[in-house]
Amino acid sequence: MQRLALSILCLCTLGLAASSSAVDLPPLPRQPDATPYPTTIWPEAPLGDADAAIASHVDALFVPRSPNGLPDTRAVLVVHRGQVVYERYADGFGPTSRFRSFSAAKSVTQALVARLVHDGRLDIDAPAPVPEWNGASDPRRAVTIRHLLNMESGLDIADGGADANSFVGKLLYGRESRDSAGFAARARLIHPPGTHWAYSTGSTQLLSRIVAREVGGGKAGMMAYTRAELVERLGMKTFLFEYDASGTPFGGAYAWMSARDWARLGLLYLRDGVWEGERLFSEDWLAFTRTPGGSDNNSVHGAHFWISAKPVEGQWESTPPELRAFQMNGNGGQVVLMVPERDVIVVRLGEMFEATWSMLQGGLTDIANEFPKEAP
Repeated sequence: MQRLALSILCLCTLGLAASSSAVDLPPLPRQPDATPYPTTIWPEAPLGDADAAIASHVDALFVPRSPNGLPDTRAVLVVHRGQVVYERYADGFGPTSRFRSFSAAKSVTQALVARLVHDGRLDIDAPAPVPEWNGASDPRRAVTIRHLLNMESGLDIADGGADANSFVGKLLYGRESRDSAGFAARARLIHPPGTHWAYSTGSTQLLSRIVAREVGGGKAGMMAYTRAELVERLGMKTFLFEYDASGTPFGGAYAWMSARDWARLGLLYLRDGVWEGERLFSEDWLAFTRTPGGSDNNSVHGAHFWISAKPVEGQWESTPPELRAFQMNGNGGQVVLMVPERDVIVVRLGEMFEATWSMLQGGLTDIANEFPKEAP
């Protein structure tokens, strides 16, 4: 066991070195001087020459319909240079409608971790503060917050299938959902941390509990911290988290907010973690966010965000590598696509009864490509 722990620590170090290697990342655009941040109200601007083309792309997104006749796509919102330039909703939905997130919620949890890291309250390279792993000989003590953010913990907590017997099915819907992070914390280590990527909602639930315990005050304390450090700073008006019975937010799957509030969160990331001239994230946080970790079996997933890159075997292409974008992404087609070189955010919310991922991602890419590349 001691030799295993030592080998894990050594491989973990190699993984961390790989995650900090140089990556060709497009620079993030600044908010135009004449455009206010949408803390109070979103500034709006006309589309101009791209109006007809974007309307055609959006029309295509609204074609697939659920069995009851409602379009799968319930909302599309486009932000260019910090201004809303296009917005459309299905009947019965509008600018104040809350949309569920599924895994797009992971970006909210990542933002809360980023705030604590920025304030010096969490160290992503320190052992993750998980009390179940405190035993002196427990090899899980080598798992760091960075590993959890990169989904390279090595724990046996991959989502698996969508059925009730999968890990994520139990985590979100079974008896185990009453203490979701506790369930994830009991998993055994099957890979040295930092060496193997596996998509994992359990990783986010562990991070959610880490944030909640660092903040203190139980569920009320977590709600107050989220409101003060993220929701009110960005001017979000519709945000809601769901919580499990233990008081841990379902930060891996269940955040609710309007399309405009999802776009606010996207703008915070597209603006390098700066809002109203105040830096909310550390200066290197967005490079970390957009960079894959050290494992060989991942090229398209950064720190809780999907990135445009050529996928390795077994992965899927979220957007074409040449788009050089990154995105929040949730089962059901909840997408917040951020394209730095075009200073564009495209939000698509709804369901996927008839729509497919290739259709959605292709449509969102077509919308983004209607905007010119910004001058360096």
